[in-house]
Amino acid sequence: MHKMQLGPSWQILLFLTCLVRLCNGSEILLLISCPRQAAEHCRTWRDNLRQQQISDKIPKDYDYAIKVHIMHELFNYWTLLDALPYLRGKTRLLNANTDWIIWCQHNTHVASLRGLLDQLHQRDAQELAYYGHALYDTEATIVHHFANYKDPTWFPYPMLSAGVVFTGALLRRLVELVALNAPNATRHSEFAIDAAHELARFIFDNIAPAGDGSGSSSSSGNGSNNVDSNISISKDDNDFVDMLQRKIILKSADYICPWARVSAAWSLASLETTAAATAKESTPVSCVLHAKPEMAAGSAVHCVHTTGAHIYFAIKTCAKFHKERIPIIERTWAPDAIRRKYYSDVADDGIPTTNTGLPNVLTGHCAKTLAILQLSLKDINELTDIRWLMLVDDDTLLSVPRLSKLLGCYNHTNHIYLGERYGYRLYAPDGFNYHTGGAGIVLSVPLLRLVVQRCSCPTASAPDDMILGYCLQALGVTATHVPALHQARPQDYASELLQLNAPISFHKYWHTTPEHTYKRWLGGALGNASSAHATAKDRRAAPLILNGLLQLPNQLPAGLEGPSKHLDL
Repeated sequence: MHKMQLGPSWQILLFLTCLVRLCNGSEILLLISCPRQAAEHCRTWRDNLRQQQISDKIPKDYDYAIKVHIMHELFNYWTLLDALPYLRGKTRLLNANTDWIIWCQHNTHVASLRGLLDQLHQRDAQELAYYGHALYDTEATIVHHFANYKDPTWFPYPMLSAGVVFTGALLRRLVELVALNAPNATRHSEFAIDAAHELARFIFDNIAPAGDGSGSSSSSGNGSNNVDSNISISKDDNDFVDMLQRKIILKSADYICPWARVSAAWSLASLETTAAATAKESTPVSCVLHAKPEMAAGSAVHCVHTTGAHIYFAIKTCAKFHKERIPIIERTWAPDAIRRKYYSDVADDGIPTTNTGLPNVLTGHCAKTLAILQLSLKDINELTDIRWLMLVDDDTLLSVPRLSKLLGCYNHTNHIYLGERYGYRLYAPDGFNYHTGGAGIVLSVPLLRLVVQRCSCPTASAPDDMILGYCLQALGVTATHVPALHQARPQDYASELLQLNAPISFHKYWHTTPEHTYKRWLGGALGNASSAHATAKDRRAAPLILNGLLQLPNQLPAGLEGPSKHLDL
């Protein structure tokens, strides 16, 4: 018997479908973390699952009621930890009968509902456990707050886009811990950067296995026990092994995959040898859950031809880095960025750079960034067919062709705000999303006009990217995440993530060879083209226009008025 119930709130899409004969047995909850602009895709996702329920032959003893809930209205929908209090209030979503919760993103694919049910049927829903495709860091990284800095390679965290399976017992315990004002729950930062790693670390720090602490886990099937076999540890470090037995870590499940088992990404980007890959293919494991590459929010049907000539690149620099960093840009992505301009604290005719009229500051850069946006808009008004502005640092590497292809699938006449999304105080009512500056921030020209008209800085050295995000959230503009934009270096990300979505940007040159990064990861060819980008008139210092700006509230989120909260990666 199949039923469908609609929840009471018109704001939230809630789809309840009973799988077999009765709807009073155990429940499975599928949560789809869905950006608003992908709502149509997520509804198709739901309909595909419903079709599988009808067409698949489900054994009679699989007496599950399945709920599918599309989360898209919450500003913090993308980080499970911060969305859990909402689920706690929705007792119809998560209750004592919920045996399993599958957390998916809009680009997660359920290849086989029957196969997923087969896997769940073999496991204990009362165990405090969660399953996924395990990712590992190769070195300590700032995007993970330098967690386990002495040796980060042992700590697994899930690839969210591949799907994560939680037992009801674990998720209910999590809900209790993250409830507002819950005592004794440890959070390491007010920033949400990598929701997957932060989730895994929160579970590791705050929840212990049930029973005597020895971590009684089922080791049958595809899930390992609490000490994952992939963890690289010293055999002599018995205390460390004992400690892991008293913790809950992600169970690596090979039915959850980073992509479809046979794919171009696997064949082109895998680091395995041909022989090893052949051996893997000879004993295939069915991927019942896997990630799919991210697409632009709009359908490809609506994409328009876009090139680097349609994008205005505003590059932040200062006198200190004119000779060190700008030549790297000129040798790499500059030839594809015809409309580029370097904004600095001094005019340098040899590059050339445009003087913003403001002195350089070590952190924050809010006043400088707003000055750059004002000067850029003035420049754009004198040009033809500029659809986008991209604000980047002088140590950002870009693939302009990939960026152009992406932007062609967004409507540049709307208010569009693209970048690598971070969050600040997402657990609190005053929290907000913002795009981190080093990865590159993209604004449609209509939105650029709105920013110049309405946004202001509380102080000159306030964190520019955070203030911009805060202002845009106040204006009702959504921060749209682009996973191909990266705030850090390639080595700061798990290889599966870089293989799934062709990278568009990286940030920071230290401990890298920028030209190699550009060729290896951004598909670029090195050049040495350079042209004059600014006239003498442009390079003169311009006064800031501050009239009519949005007045930020007297009480900003803690520390936001100064540079101390800024993560300068």
